[in-house]
Amino acid sequence: MRTMNTMELEIGLYDWSALPCRSCPSAAHVPAELLRMARAQNREEARPKAIEYHVLQESWATPTVVPVARVLMAGLADRSISAAARNQFLDLLWSFVIVDDEDLAAQCLDAVRGGIWALYEEILSGDSQGSALLAYWLVKDAETTPARVERLLATARHLLPEDLCEED
Repeated sequence: MRTMNTMELEIGLYDWSALPCRSCPSAAHVPAELLRMARAQNREEARPKAIEYHVLQESWATPTVVPVARVLMAGLADRSISAAARNQFLDLLWSFVIVDDEDLAAQCLDAVRGGIWALYEEILSGDSQGSALLAYWLVKDAETTPARVERLLATARHLLPEDLCEED
């Protein structure tokens, strides 16, 4: 018997057909897209084909970004997800926390805070500098204890790109 994963658990909390989509009558298609991305094994497969221009277009977002952010954070808790998918999840999360709608951005940042230890793990794993950088930016914005970010940087600086501007 197959067990449910963290993403499926989070996906099941929402009535996706009642959530808005910029290109379709509803966001009912979004869960399948998120699960497809989670199964991706390379960068091309992980591209968010039914997320961009559906729940997010450049910096304009629908309220659907909030449950999507929560699902992405749940996905990052699953270390079996490929590096390409993890990187895309982090990239989307970064896009969500900087959308033009301050309320939606704040709600997405709250979703990030709810799973912040997965971001620390992403940085400390040493798996990917690109993913570590995205995770670091998210941690830096979401963390409520500045001393923890300082300690992280002191411990994991070698895992981040050399050209990281610490005041960014």
